Amino acid sequence: MLLLLGVLISSASGHTLYAEFSDELHPNTQADFWIAYGHGGSADTELVSLPVARMISPSEETTQLALEPYEDGLKGTATLKQAGCYILDMQMESTLFNPSWFGASGEISLVQKYGRALMPVASGQGYDWSSGVGLEIVPETDPYELRSGDQFKARTLWNGEPVSGSLSAIVTRLPEDVLMVQHAQETELSTESIDGSISINTTRPGLWVLSFEATLDESGTWDATSDDAGEHYKKGDRQEYDQIAPTAYLSFWVKK
Repeated sequence: MLLLLGVLISSASGHTLYAEFSDELHPNTQADFWIAYGHGGSADTELVSLPVARMISPSEETTQLALEPYEDGLKGTATLKQAGCYILDMQMESTLFNPSWFGASGEISLVQKYGRALMPVASGQGYDWSSGVGLEIVPETDPYELRSGDQFKARTLWNGEPVSGSLSAIVTRLPEDVLMVQHAQETELSTESIDGSISINTTRPGLWVLSFEATLDESGTWDATSDDAGEHYKKGDRQEYDQIAPTAYLSFWVKK
């Protein structure tokens, strides 16, 4: 039973909430993008909707996005009116994880998934935007013209404060790939950060996805927003949890 529990946790942590989009974006145009939750290059778990799906412009204007199903993920179009870094900001529905459901002991976790994508248009202005809410990876390196071999730095914050956790990175698409064509993931690194700081060497070009997992000793109650697939709770049920287990994902292009 403990082995089964380990497999379930490992499988869930291997998924990423990421966005695919062109590596060449221009002002006064529209850009297509595809959002998926999977192992990189594919949607392994169907996304029906996102409670948060918005675009932050370089001047910090917020636009709520209209998304439609595509290949078990969600696709949409953004209007790029000005130069600067547009930020695709998204969040999945929270869920609850209780080890006792699988015959094991442990803390009950409120699981949260946050995702962002950096979409620079002729400039990186505004790349370091922060909402100060939830778990977020905030870049300290301008993504515009970021090239293979460059250092990429960022800081991870929980409600605006540095947080420790584990970091991993994959390259989900190569520059020569056609958008929307699935590509196998390539794991680049896996490490720990005691203060939320991130500094990585971009070893090769492609669409990178950083993942940062944290555990917060914050207990509370949560009202389920949908029925649990395992039928452990239903929408509207109030559930208690011992800790919060958030993960943040950041998608960005590294050029040749």
